Formats: sequence, structure tokens, C-alpha cells
Amino acid sequence: MNTHIPTLLHREWMQHKRGWLIAAFAPPVIFMSMLLIPAAKVQGLPTDKLGLAATMALSLCTLAVYGICLLVALFQLPGLARRDVQDRSIEFWLSLPGRPSESVAATVLAHAWLAPLGGLLIGALLGWPVAAAVVAKQEGLAAMGNVPWGEMLSAFLPMLLRLAAGTALTLLWLAPVIAIMMAASSWLKRLGVPVVLVGGGVSVAVLYKAYDIEWPLLALQGLLVQINGALLGSHSALGAALKVGAPSDLWQWASRDLGLALSQLASLQFLGWAAVAAAGFALVVAKRARGG
Repeated sequence: MNTHIPTLLHREWMQHKRGWLIAAFAPPVIFMSMLLIPAAKVQGLPTDKLGLAATMALSLCTLAVYGICLLVALFQLPGLARRDVQDRSIEFWLSLPGRPSESVAATVLAHAWLAPLGGLLIGALLGWPVAAAVVAKQEGLAAMGNVPWGEMLSAFLPMLLRLAAGTALTLLWLAPVIAIMMAASSWLKRLGVPVVLVGGGVSVAVLYKAYDIEWPLLALQGLLVQINGALLGSHSALGAALKVGAPSDLWQWASRDLGLALSQLASLQFLGWAAVAAAGFALVVAKRARGG
């Protein structure tokens, strides 16, 4: 079946690449600039274990860039549901052979998956000079030669691949939240997101407090747990693997952790939230097909 999603993804890149690149490159650049300040000090890192200190700095940079890119994407997505109406390009897109569902899917994929994934990879790449700068700032330039960079790479690679795979799983669990926000923004315009957040929060609180109906609250708490576990599951298991320090143990941890996260997709909980995401997606597509 012919698809126009690659072209639509390229359109998203052409339109939003500046913001994506700023979100990905600004945190490491700012951090490096702060380390260049003579009065700046690095605190809280183990001075007797330079490899651990460098690994902590590398991991922090990677997760910080990924988190910022993901937050930027989630903040933008509801408004993007109205973008083509506001700039009057909806008539052009509706005249093309592609289906409205493709344009909505491309927008979600670009912002909620590809942009954060790119941020993760950029953060991991720039995290190495950040880690070197942290070690140099803390112990001096000569200490950089004492850091086991090869061992760091062997330990970091399975963690990075686990995080990269987790970005897709995170999108799947975030899909109902994204779809509901986009649908509300499409149909209710600027009032959509506040109505969902305030109205949903009040409704859940009233049901729980006044009527002792707790399943909506439990469902939301369970969704939050799955979102957190999709990117990185058992922190205790990761800590145990890092203590051992053997690359084989880290690869085993990554495969087990990813397998556990994948197994959560075969559950009634995921199917229920997938139905919510599908309904929200259908509402956005229906509004787009109407030209509104």
C-alpha cells in the first residue's frame, strides 16, 4: 500500500528542525559553558572512582537531553493538531492523495518518537566530552588519562540500546495521553487541554473522594508506572549489574529488562489504553478530514 508518511515526516523535519536541534544541543553546550567558568565547582561525584564519576556525567547528559526533547514534544503536540487550520494549509493537505490519518500519524511519530530518539542519541554523543570536562574540572587534565574509557563504552552501550528501544515503548504507553490531548485541542481549540486536565483531575478526585470509586485513579497510576518502566525498568537490577561491572551482565540486564517491558504490551491494561488512544486518534482524524 502506498504511503506518504516519509514525505510527511520530512515536512515535520523541515518545519521544526530548528527547535529540535536547539532542544538537543542547548543543554550540553550550556553545561560545557558552565564548566569553563573558573569559579564553577563539580560536587556530588565520587572523587576516588573517576570511571564512575564520568559514567554518571555521561548518563546524566544523555537522560537530560532526552527528557527535555520529550517534554518539548509533548508540550507542542496538542497545539499541532490545530496547526494546519491556523496557517490555512489544511486545504492544501486535503487536496493531496494522502489520507488525513497519515498526516496525524506522521506528526505524532515525528514529535513523540523520532525527535526524543534523536535527542537521546545526541545527548549520548555529546555526553562523552561533557564527562571528560567533568573529570578535568574535578581532578585536572591529567586525570582524564586515568579514566577507563573503553570499559565505560562497554558498560554504556547496552544501556543506550535499552533506552533507544524504550523510546518506542514509551510512545506506545504515552499514546492515550497524546491522543486525548490532541483530540481535545482539535475539537475544543485552546480550551481543550485545560478542560481535559482540570476536568479529568476533578472528576477522578470526586469519584474517589465522594463515591469511593477508585478504578479511574488506579488506572492512571498504573499508566504512569508503565510509562516510567517503558524507558528503564528495574533500577535495582541495573545497579546490581553495574556493581558487577562485566559487559555480559549488563547485556543480560538489558535483554531481561526489555523483555519485561515488552511483555507488558500483552496485557488487558495495554489493550484498554490502546483502545483509548485509537478513539482519540480517530477523533483527530475526523476533525482533520472535515477541514477543521
